[in-house]
Amino acid sequence: MKSSISLAGALLVSAFATLFTAGCAQTPDVRDGHDYTSGTTAKSAPVYLGCVKGELPGHVKTYEVDGDNSVRLFIESTDPSKAEGLVELRSTAGQHQFTAYQRDAWYDHGRLLDAALMCSKA
Repeated sequence: MKSSISLAGALLVSAFATLFTAGCAQTPDVRDGHDYTSGTTAKSAPVYLGCVKGELPGHVKTYEVDGDNSVRLFIESTDPSKAEGLVELRSTAGQHQFTAYQRDAWYDHGRLLDAALMCSKA
């Protein structure tokens, strides 16, 4: 009886560990995280995104992707599940709305998010 309880306990712990590890191994779209900011800017896309890029460390890789009335600035990868950050700038009727997302913003105190906000106003 005692060995069956131990076996059941071991199986339960093993199952929990497997589920926990599988959940942690996922790398969701950077836009699904809770580290983001948004707003508007009067600046054009090249000026605004140039400012944001200028606030990042020189070794950071950035990629601009043009879309339908939008430009996306990816940080480190154009794959949203691998990107460290993303700034989306949408232009509609003369207005420029941005949303910035950063994976693990705690790591560098939200440098990308701060840059997105600062550049929208400066």
